[in-house]
Amino acid sequence: MIVEWNPSRPKKRATDSILGALQNGEIIAYPTDTFYGLGCDLFNIKAIRRLYEMRGLNETRPLSIIFKDFKEISIYAVMSDFAFRVLKASLPGPYTFVLKARRIIPRLLMSGKKEVGVRMPNHPVPIALTRLLERPLINTSAKSPTLGLLTDPKEIERYLKGAVSLVIDGGIIPGDPSTVISLVDDEVKVLREGKGPITDLLAG
Repeated sequence: MIVEWNPSRPKKRATDSILGALQNGEIIAYPTDTFYGLGCDLFNIKAIRRLYEMRGLNETRPLSIIFKDFKEISIYAVMSDFAFRVLKASLPGPYTFVLKARRIIPRLLMSGKKEVGVRMPNHPVPIALTRLLERPLINTSAKSPTLGLLTDPKEIERYLKGAVSLVIDGGIIPGDPSTVISLVDDEVKVLREGKGPITDLLAG
């Protein structure tokens, strides 16, 4: 099911459908500042396992988490003064920052090094979803095992029907991946170059 949802003028029926899906442990698709994302409630382990299975990913591969603000990030990840300055200067934006995870993060989502990928997209929909759910949102890119990245909500609805309960329409998003940067131990390590520029981060 494809739904229209504008967080600044949300319609009750669409809002209720989205919230109900997330609270019931379902997976939804939504636009971000990079690609369409697939996500579910951070604390619904069954939904997270279905997300791994749907994407064909090994459960040892960490997924990123979308947060609504810096205060919430600090609850789930360890932010030094240095890391906070970098995040403050870069987010919201097309970055995934790797930080040390706090114990509140479900063990399934931690890397072997107990680290976590932090996202705060520069797009109103995913941020509004975390506020609606009142919890962070698990996030991975919308991909089909056979077709690769899906950039059109109609494609997502067609090819992931049954696995994804609803798709929030954000138009066609060809996109680029987020830039992934580790800030663990206050060392800037670029793990993947993507949409987010790295020049200023490396200079800092």
